[in-house]
Amino acid sequence: MWRLNNKGNVAIILCLVFTALLGFTAYVVDIGFVYVEKVKLSNAIDSAVLAASLELPTDATKARNVAREYLQKNNVDSSKVSIIISADNKSIQMDGVKNVSHFFAPIIGIDNSNINARTKAIIGPVKSVKGGTRPFAVEKYDFSYGDVVTLKRGAGDGYHGNYGAVALGGTGASVFESNSLYGYSGTITVGDMINTETGNMEGAVNKIKNYINSESSSFDNFKRNSIRLWTLPLVDSLNVDGILVVGFGEFYVEKIIINSGKIEIQGRFIRYVLNGEIDMTLSDTGAYGAKLVK
Repeated sequence: MWRLNNKGNVAIILCLVFTALLGFTAYVVDIGFVYVEKVKLSNAIDSAVLAASLELPTDATKARNVAREYLQKNNVDSSKVSIIISADNKSIQMDGVKNVSHFFAPIIGIDNSNINARTKAIIGPVKSVKGGTRPFAVEKYDFSYGDVVTLKRGAGDGYHGNYGAVALGGTGASVFESNSLYGYSGTITVGDMINTETGNMEGAVNKIKNYINSESSSFDNFKRNSIRLWTLPLVDSLNVDGILVVGFGEFYVEKIIINSGKIEIQGRFIRYVLNGEIDMTLSDTGAYGAKLVK
């Protein structure tokens, strides 16, 4: 009789242990799955908010559309994600929720759970630019975004913006030509001192003009990788040997004019987000970087 009762007790204990193990398995497997889904949601929202920030501050509607496109590409229901853009169009926040079904937890009465993710991106004056800076330093002045201007070297009457050729990563015509066509590959930071380029650059003029003319885009219809987009260092003065970088400007080049062998650059300064470090203490010159803040 004792042996029968003992066997019954063991069976009960084993049943309880099995139930506990099953519950623990449900906990481990489903919690792990929920964590993975949360990471996926967070990554999807991070990529969407950064992509959207590239359209700020000029086009909030396009920023929203880009955000939704990125969410859909990452299999996130955009209707479950709120998109909030600040009044000055310099920040975008996204809050997303996703319902995750469980595999084992329904055995213990838990069918699903909601996961949440929140990300915010801000844009601010760019402090440092790596790659793409053109060797034309422009004296900082109060330009109007989108207005047609002509940058002239040693501008006199009809002044719209004075520029000076600068030596980035080396001196000489070949370095200047390469930097003009494709941008300087190194890093330029606000506070850097850069030198003027004193050599004869006339040989590069026609190549620069032909290169720009090889793209038929317009100011109203250009891509982010347009060869007509130039990042220019802004300086406090051109009347010294070493000139101080005080900011950056983004310039859409519409026309290269050759006047007595010198380059006159016609185009428009725009508000544009670059791939660069930001510093919120700098003055706003229209060239921005983007940063995630959570």
